[in-house]
Amino acid sequence: MNTLSHGDVVERIASVTASRPLASAVQRSVAAAIRCPSIRLVADGTVWDVFETSLNAAIRDIAEHPLGKLFRRLIRYGPHDPDFPQSLVSDNETTLSDPECASALQFIFSHMVNRFKGELSELLAMEPCTELVHLLRQEGDIPAGATLYWGDTVEERRRISKTGQGDGMRWGSFTKGADGLIVEHMPTPREELGVSLGIHGIVEVKSMPLPKKRVLVQIKNHMTRLGGGVRLAGQEFLRDDIRINSTSVIRIMALPSTWKLSREWRREEGERAITFPEPPEPPVETRIEKIEPNLWRITLAWSKESLEQAAYEMTFGYMAQVGRHVFAGEAMPKEWEDMTPDEAGRNAIKMMLYYIPLRPISKHHVRLATKLYNIYSFGYPLGADSRQMLWPEDFPDEYLGAARTIDLTARS
Repeated sequence: MNTLSHGDVVERIASVTASRPLASAVQRSVAAAIRCPSIRLVADGTVWDVFETSLNAAIRDIAEHPLGKLFRRLIRYGPHDPDFPQSLVSDNETTLSDPECASALQFIFSHMVNRFKGELSELLAMEPCTELVHLLRQEGDIPAGATLYWGDTVEERRRISKTGQGDGMRWGSFTKGADGLIVEHMPTPREELGVSLGIHGIVEVKSMPLPKKRVLVQIKNHMTRLGGGVRLAGQEFLRDDIRINSTSVIRIMALPSTWKLSREWRREEGERAITFPEPPEPPVETRIEKIEPNLWRITLAWSKESLEQAAYEMTFGYMAQVGRHVFAGEAMPKEWEDMTPDEAGRNAIKMMLYYIPLRPISKHHVRLATKLYNIYSFGYPLGADSRQMLWPEDFPDEYLGAARTIDLTARS
């Protein structure tokens, strides 16, 4: 099997994120983590292996989500016609009821986009977290032999309820834990396990800027959940095998920057296309700073908007995959005969988003459908801000500069 070159990996990632600078940053970040022997990742191998594992985890999570089937029905069958009476129930197999349309919108907006955005944030945070672990080791703040477990290698138990006995907590099954956990493996008298864990640091990565207080609450929740035990790279450690001092544990928060994407565009005379600037390099560099004793903040070079733009592109790509399965092997609608199944999937979601606001749904969900439609039809820079459904006529022929094209033919 031939190993992909650096350039090939970047191009592959860019084909998913629609941003070569972002793809290059992901490649560099993941490569830095792979080179570090004290970091455990969910996938062994190349940068592409790690990225593909991350991408597949997001796709699998979406597909297996209780609303995943509802999303597939949205692409295949969509809402009722605008003139159809209000529909509060469905057969759970074909056309969506009006409440199901609202649920599907919320799923795309709140789960799908955020899932991809979260994966990108974690991939980009690998490099600065690697640097910080090296610094902490040099400063003697963590043991020389400490290991950073990253991403899905960390699983914590769910809290179910209080029992009124012992620590007053009942624990459920393992699920995703902290985004990163710095641990020291220590000898223990228990022969069947052989080691216990010293917890020296907890990492929380966010895909949007949040107040420090909110992120610290989430880190504290991870400390509490460690009271139910932890599973690291598949190996389970019971609560009695875990040593953690909540006052000395190092807390690390990684957040995106706040710079905005350019809204520039051009549409040359006679062309049915809008052209945007190529996705830019960040105007700032990643910062690592100690803001309190035992509290570090990493500010990624990439901003919330740049991550959102890529995440919307990734959801649109996923919709093409769904279309490939939904429309493969069956006759296309007459007006779609020249489309591939991938193109049909993309076109279907735009069509359904166009018709959903014509159904009796809440103003909030009309706004969601409009925003999604505008972004998928006209690109993130133009669609993110508009509260009204956009049309090609909203963009007269003029030039403001750039290089990425959105075809408007489907809006004819």
